[in-house]
Amino acid sequence: MIANWIHITIVHLAVIGALWLLYRALIHRKLAMDCKQWKDNYSIAIIIGILSTIAYFTGPEAADHLKAILDSYPQELIEDHALWGRVSFVIQVIAALLGIMGWASILQEEKPDRRISSILIVLLIANALVIIYTSHLGGLIRRMDLAL
Repeated sequence: MIANWIHITIVHLAVIGALWLLYRALIHRKLAMDCKQWKDNYSIAIIIGILSTIAYFTGPEAADHLKAILDSYPQELIEDHALWGRVSFVIQVIAALLGIMGWASILQEEKPDRRISSILIVLLIANALVIIYTSHLGGLIRRMDLAL
């Protein structure tokens, strides 16, 4: 049961954080890549990558918890949610790696490459679409009456 609550709490933080990071990356896209705003964006990307990792690895235990408490277990719906959650997890880990690349450049007293922002924005837009769909599937799992 604890893993279920951890999963649900952390997933919401990761979803909101990823969408917030997309917004921040879009409004800061023209700023210098070593400014305070981009340093914050790199850090946020890393933190969201960590949160996404926790959410991803607590998912199976959350599914087991649901199997124990639900009368009719929505196997196909949970498998779809897990698949799209995995896609989002991979995209977010790549975004976190871009954050690490940005920080590595700054720590080596170099200006991060401008392409980091472009790649990050494209990844975050794709991730936003995946997150919205994955969240929809998660909501259907919690509210089976809406899935009918």
